[in-house]
Formats: sequence, C-alpha cells, structure tokens
Amino acid sequence: MTNEETQNRRQHKRVIVSQPTIVSTNDENFKGRILNISAGGAGISLDVQLKDNTRITVNIEDLGLIPARVVRNMKEGVGVKFEISEEKEQRFIEQITDIIERKRQQKEQNIA
Repeated sequence: MTNEETQNRRQHKRVIVSQPTIVSTNDENFKGRILNISAGGAGISLDVQLKDNTRITVNIEDLGLIPARVVRNMKEGVGVKFEISEEKEQRFIEQITDIIERKRQQKEQNIA
C-alpha cells in the first residue's frame, strides 16, 4: 500500500505537532512526545514499546486525560486510537482545532 493510500484511509485530518505528554498504563507512566494528532488518534514518541491493544491514557495539554488504545508500533514510538464516545468526538475535534490554531499563531508571532 502506498503512503498516499494509507493517508486516504484516515477519517480525520492529522496535524504534525511536537508536544510533551505523559502516557499511562494501569501501573506505569511514561514521558513521551506527541508527534502528530487528529480527532481519531495520535503518533507518540516513547522510549518504550507498548504491545498492540494496550489500553492507555494520554495526557494532552488543555484537554486532559484521553483514553486510547495502541494500534501499532513504530520505530520511534506508537500509534494510538482515541477511545471517546461519538457524542464527545465533535467537541474533541473543536478542542484539537483550537490548540492547533493557537500553536500556529504562536509560531507566526515568533517569526515576525
């Protein structure tokens, strides 16, 4: 499958970010960095490998603790799918969009 085909399968627009996070399992906490995020999930850089289907909680700045499940291991970390209800999904999309917009504005101000 080509990279373009993989990207076209995504339900939500994925945005590149670089944001520190804490990923928690039932018994451990790991420092990581969110590499990309969408309303459906995220790519997270971690120094540890977590097994597929591991249930975790991702601490996202301004959003709080979001339940998720590991769906793939990558060289630099894991891909996770957020496990939120459909009724919360639209609000979650709006919150992520707000965070992304604020980060863009900060970046533009730093360039100017």
